[in-house]
Amino acid sequence: MISRRLLRLKIMQMIYAYFQRMAGDINQTEKELFESIHKTYELYHYIFLLLIDLKFFAEKKIEIRKNKFLKSNKPEEISENLVNNKLIKLIEQNYLLTTFLNNNKFNWQNYTNVLSSLYDDLEKRPEFVQYQLLQNPSFNDDKEIVQYFLANIVINSVDFNQLLEEISLYWNDDLEFVVSNVIATIDKFTEAKGSQNSLLKMYKNNDDIEFAKNLFRKTILKHNEHAEIIQRFLKNWELERVAQLDIILLEMAITELYHMEEVPIKVTLNEYIELSKYYSTEKSSTFINGVLDKIVHEGKSDGTIVKKGKGLIGEQMP
Repeated sequence: MISRRLLRLKIMQMIYAYFQRMAGDINQTEKELFESIHKTYELYHYIFLLLIDLKFFAEKKIEIRKNKFLKSNKPEEISENLVNNKLIKLIEQNYLLTTFLNNNKFNWQNYTNVLSSLYDDLEKRPEFVQYQLLQNPSFNDDKEIVQYFLANIVINSVDFNQLLEEISLYWNDDLEFVVSNVIATIDKFTEAKGSQNSLLKMYKNNDDIEFAKNLFRKTILKHNEHAEIIQRFLKNWELERVAQLDIILLEMAITELYHMEEVPIKVTLNEYIELSKYYSTEKSSTFINGVLDKIVHEGKSDGTIVKKGKGLIGEQMP
């Protein structure tokens, strides 16, 4: 589940924090890095739980409306389609999710104001009104409305994003990535599998753990060496004038280029250019692209950048 791009982002954040602390404890910062990664995996499970708690919230709201005997109640306002959503029932019964939640006590029902905000937004959407008016919605209908809710309401909810920041600082910037993984997971859910539908593992394999450790530690430990490399390619610029995040991104890229033989050069270039577009200054991507191109050209010419195995993907063979 945890992609290399997310690992790079979290490593960038932790290296920034490390140097902000005037070169703090590398072991402690590494511990925080992996805690941050684990928190992302927790959020993955808690988004499934959000769907369950939303169902309970809807159930209570509909019950109140019915008990008021209001003639003004519209059919879609008292429809129990969401309450009886077959996908959400599968999520409730899921063995892996239940096991995780039993070991990690958390629920969204403590935050009824945010649940109310999400549900109120959902009720206003034409897609939800149409769904609530369906007679005996299919499993696919149930799945589509849940995916719509996640992709269009949860991700864009200011209240929900603020709540995540309040609950955990580690959840900054995680929501869109996590929700996309939840949507991909439930897309594969089937009624036939019942409680045995699969959830994503935290890591694809142990290579990703080693990748994170190596990238984090080597970037910090080789900071001075990499700073000298960067300085050589700065035309008429002092290193101190470069944005700190740009320096960190360049140093991380240099770590991959020189010290991680299994990572393709094109992957490294693309990843750090993309990160700079989202997290650094307006002109950072052009600047980083220019510096890295020169570093790669020199490194390939003098043989200091060497790739092997998967690292040769995309390279022209002699």
